[in-house]
Amino acid sequence: MNEVQAASESPMRSCLICRESKEKQDVLRFVVDDEGTIWPDLQQKAPGRGVYFCMSELCLSRINDKRLQALKAKFSVVLPQWDDLQQRIISSLQQQLKRMLTRQRSSASIGRDAVMHRLWNNAPVMLLRAMDAGDALVRQTDDGLAKRAEAGNKSLLVSAPSRQWLGEMFDRDDVAIVAINAAGPAAAIVKKLNVYCVWYGRIKVLGNR
Repeated sequence: MNEVQAASESPMRSCLICRESKEKQDVLRFVVDDEGTIWPDLQQKAPGRGVYFCMSELCLSRINDKRLQALKAKFSVVLPQWDDLQQRIISSLQQQLKRMLTRQRSSASIGRDAVMHRLWNNAPVMLLRAMDAGDALVRQTDDGLAKRAEAGNKSLLVSAPSRQWLGEMFDRDDVAIVAINAAGPAAAIVKKLNVYCVWYGRIKVLGNR
């Protein structure tokens, strides 16, 4: 492996729960403050040592205060706090998704008609579709995505928690579907949006159990 290849690879981090190594950009970093409180660090820029969760469904189902005891080997952690930490993760993801989607608002296609028109364009696109979208819309967009795939056009479909949630992201009362540009420099943003949306959905489901 030459130096150029080595420099281009993403650093690897081990998940606290499953111990599997994953690319740093694909795991959620946590830091512990002076009061022993654990905080999510989405930007991975907070000072100090951190620990990492892969945020898979399996690992999320395994996290509890007993598992967090392992942090005491490195940090002065106050336990129990997993229930509160779940809410801090949800809040951080919500705020970050809001910021990211706000930046995409000017170029986003919002609503069924605008999105279906967007699907005729050959450019890569990301669809955010509410989980409570109507059956007719689901069939229509699935058909449109299938035709794009047959034509070799890139698409990414991501589930949004609800029409209300998606509406809040775009300062509207109710939104069932949104299309976002995924071409060129936007591809990296779309990848991170996808990761955050998946994490948000998983931890919300966990909190509703």
